Amino acid sequence: MWLRILLIAAACGVLPGARAATADLATATETLRARLADASLEVEFDRAEATRLVGQASAAYAAVAPRIAAVDADAGARVQAALAAAGTAAGQGRPAALARAGAQAWTAVLHGVTTGLERSVQAADAPAAREWLAAREYRVASSLTRGNADATTAVEALAAGDLAPADALTAVRSDVLGAYQARLSDALRALADDRARGFTTLAAGHAALAQGYFALLRDAFVAQRGEAAATTLDAHLAALPASLDAVNAALADFRAAPLSGREVAARASQVTRFLGLVPVEYGRGVKLDGTRAVVTQTVEVNEARTFLSGARSALADLTPLLPPATAAPLTRAMTALHDRLAPEALARTVPAPDTLRADVETLLQGLRTAFPREWQRADAGADLDVVRTQLDAVVAAAQAGEWTAAETARLDAYALLESGTEARIAVFNPELKATLEGLIWNGQHPAGLAALIHARAPAADFRVTRAALDTTLADVARILGTETAPGAVATNAGIIVFREGLEAVLILAALMGSLRRGAVRHLRRPMWLGAAGAFAATAVTWFVLQGALSLLGRYGEKLEAVVSLVAIGVLLLIMNWFYHQVYWTDRMASMQQHKHALTHGAGHRAQWWGLAVLGFTSIYREGFETVLFLQSLVLQVGAVPVLGGAAAGLAAVCGVGLAVFRWQAKLPMKKLLIWTGILIAAVLAVMVGNTVHTLQLVGWLPVHPLPVALPAALGLWLGVHATWEGVGLQLASVVAVVGSFLAAEALKERDLAARRSGKPVSA
Repeated sequence: MWLRILLIAAACGVLPGARAATADLATATETLRARLADASLEVEFDRAEATRLVGQASAAYAAVAPRIAAVDADAGARVQAALAAAGTAAGQGRPAALARAGAQAWTAVLHGVTTGLERSVQAADAPAAREWLAAREYRVASSLTRGNADATTAVEALAAGDLAPADALTAVRSDVLGAYQARLSDALRALADDRARGFTTLAAGHAALAQGYFALLRDAFVAQRGEAAATTLDAHLAALPASLDAVNAALADFRAAPLSGREVAARASQVTRFLGLVPVEYGRGVKLDGTRAVVTQTVEVNEARTFLSGARSALADLTPLLPPATAAPLTRAMTALHDRLAPEALARTVPAPDTLRADVETLLQGLRTAFPREWQRADAGADLDVVRTQLDAVVAAAQAGEWTAAETARLDAYALLESGTEARIAVFNPELKATLEGLIWNGQHPAGLAALIHARAPAADFRVTRAALDTTLADVARILGTETAPGAVATNAGIIVFREGLEAVLILAALMGSLRRGAVRHLRRPMWLGAAGAFAATAVTWFVLQGALSLLGRYGEKLEAVVSLVAIGVLLLIMNWFYHQVYWTDRMASMQQHKHALTHGAGHRAQWWGLAVLGFTSIYREGFETVLFLQSLVLQVGAVPVLGGAAAGLAAVCGVGLAVFRWQAKLPMKKLLIWTGILIAAVLAVMVGNTVHTLQLVGWLPVHPLPVALPAALGLWLGVHATWEGVGLQLASVVAVVGSFLAAEALKERDLAARRSGKPVSA
């Protein structure tokens, strides 16, 4: 009795170690696919050999059929039926029928594998999920298409306990569905070529593949379009290739696995980045011989074609998110450019490099016009984030034995580095650039990723190199300043808001100080309303500036440099204590005179509106300055840390305001101004350091490194980077603020001495 139970459990794969005794899913399913493909090649020449190959495919599947049938009986039945049909077609010498049956068998296997994968993830059974995942199919890889290893990463995170089953399932579905939709698109494009060339056998196979891939995506299609639309599309798929146009129209704006906002921005960046590199590489490989362009370096032309394929692939991911009238011209232009660089086209006509550059620039302009602003917003750390993601994909794909996907992700990561980051790091630290290249290519200690992939190295070696890359990329980020401590920025934002808010409180307190008596107390109301209006106008100004800067987001670090320079200029002005003392005295005197005129001579309506405008103008200036400073910080790290720090600073201002206006507290305002002035001076120094560094990154300032290395924390928190320009200008800004304070205090002492001696006070 117990022996029977143990045998049944082992056969079902329930016992630990039972899976080791069962057939390997990946090997069996790949054998099935390969033997059916071989049979399709042999059937027109040797029916017996084709039949034998189909038999080998059936034998390979028989080893794993119970496991697939256990999780998806319908898929298992469809595989068996398709294999039977393949055997009959091979024996009768019918190539089209054999191609159709082979495609049906393979996609039915994928359906069962996907079901088993999802059930394993839901059950948090990572070992089983790994086995099912090894039998999945990836999108067709090229040098710059993205390695889709997110599912592998999610399963490993599930195994480590870092990801909940529900979250892992979402990641797995997104990755797998995205791959099968890419395969569906490939099958439909191949079918169009088959139809144009009259290849009936290939057309039969590609039509069956399209039907099978859509079966994997059908649930997602039903969720978005409904059962009726799915049924209609089923009918169109069954009528392929005649109904190809109808199928393409139905799938035009469908995406089985929607992209996240970050993925959309990454795809948009890849489109423009890769496309911009096409004329660069093409120009290296094509030269003018008189008036005729000739290919002199095929490798460079192939590189240009590779970048163009990467841009085309990324654009294909985005077109469903664009209006059809906008997406269609972009797709046609990209396809036309791709066709012009095809080997057979270049054999006939080689475009001149200048002509190709002009065509690419026209297409880039169209892309920038069509892409929404949020897709084009530059993020200082975006490139390194994408690079890290692609390096993770390298390791995950290598662990899964997907060497083509690993190489794809490696090249993608290197292309992103080569297009900007690597050139800039060479200015600041050439040795670090060499280290980075060695780790991605063929370094020795540790081995580079290219060498590891070529050697099919074990996963442990990949993890060692990946760890070294993490350290190197952190050094790159520190030197380039693409990473800023959010806590430091939030602190700076809070200090700025508190300082400017404190001045606003002082202005209101001074203006309302003589309006406490009962007879004139009601005149405080319009001033309060004006101040509230100024607060609302400040919020509106924030959104207006955010919108204006988002229009210029594609200028990236150049925009950050310009805005930071303006903010520093204004901050230096308001922190000039000599100017500020004179300005404060004159401004407050003018406001007091205006208030006196309104409260003693104006009519009721004019008085009310005049006091409201006075309350508004006295506060809005501080609000406008604050918004300008905060925009500079937003360009560094984004809005969330800045708004968090601003909220803390605003809360502190509200506390001071309550103490002053409600409880009539006598706060040491002068000391508060001096101490907050010291803090603002520190904020100014940080802003100057980061701005100088940005100016160096965009090439607007020279770079002269210090003879010593500085800790990374100094750059993250204090904006201190190891260049003479940065440190020197930071010190100069602090000296300017302190010097103006000392000059203002000296002027005050001189005026007091003059008053004591009866001498006239200088203006």
